[in-house]
Amino acid sequence: MIPRRRMLAAVPAAMAAPPIATAQGVWPQRQIRLVVPYPPGGASDIAGRLQAQVLQEGLGVPVVVDNRGGAGGTLGTAHVAQSAPDGYTIMMASPSSHLGAPLLFRTPGYEGVDDFTAIATFSIGTALVGVNPRLPIHTIQELIAYARARPGQLNFGSAGAGGANHMLGVLFMQRTGVELTHVPYRGAAPALADLIAGNIQVVFDSFSGIIPAVRGGQVRALAVTSATRWPLAPDLPTVQEQGVPDYDLPSFAAVMGPRGIPEPIVARMNAVINEGLRNPMLVERLAANGNIPYPTTPAEFAALMRAQRAVWRDLVRTTGLQPE
Repeated sequence: MIPRRRMLAAVPAAMAAPPIATAQGVWPQRQIRLVVPYPPGGASDIAGRLQAQVLQEGLGVPVVVDNRGGAGGTLGTAHVAQSAPDGYTIMMASPSSHLGAPLLFRTPGYEGVDDFTAIATFSIGTALVGVNPRLPIHTIQELIAYARARPGQLNFGSAGAGGANHMLGVLFMQRTGVELTHVPYRGAAPALADLIAGNIQVVFDSFSGIIPAVRGGQVRALAVTSATRWPLAPDLPTVQEQGVPDYDLPSFAAVMGPRGIPEPIVARMNAVINEGLRNPMLVERLAANGNIPYPTTPAEFAALMRAQRAVWRDLVRTTGLQPE
């Protein structure tokens, strides 16, 4: 495991490109603020700080992280949506902040796709389907057969209703036709603890969150949830490989800004981030958190957000969850 202080160390300096001229003037001329809509210390905060480091080195101006947590990420995200589209206020975006929260809060203050400019994807993660090792289940097909023989009797835990690992379980039920019972917890750690204790039987948990328990023999990993095998665990098959079609719910960290940022500014930030993702030290830091680089163009990122919005809407509708 890479020490935390090393993981958060500055990305080695690269030669900053000169400012660009836009219809609004030369950019950038001053400090850029990168909002993280969650408190300091978590995975989102780490991703945001790495994004800020890459942008600062590539643009040659200070990029400061502004943690604005609260209300499931909606406070900080709404703040960015309402900011001037001048390229000086951007944010660390994720499926939770832009796809889940707008569906789960009655008045989030923004629409997660249309109110933002897609700038760049940064990294992507995966989850593992894990079961208690005392169960006679070693593959996804064995899990499906076991669940079909016991409809509703297998419990799967999540970090809370409406979160990504809850939606992964809902998607699994949609794609396989099995019936699992959802047990929400206040975070992924207590769900994992109850899985190990045998109080629940299944989790769909982040790679970085569950892999220590898998390596320690406390949890049996059946598959990764990504569409292709995960480079950090190439021996683990995917859910799709094991006969479940169209099973993928990407978990990514990205950079977005308020709607209407000029295209030259978007293109510059996208190029800087994509170049930074080629840095071996940055790749190592992402791997320490269970993630890999995920470069795209702004158009590719925007298309991903539109497609995933439709998927998340369908999943939340299936659960019957009502906005709070």
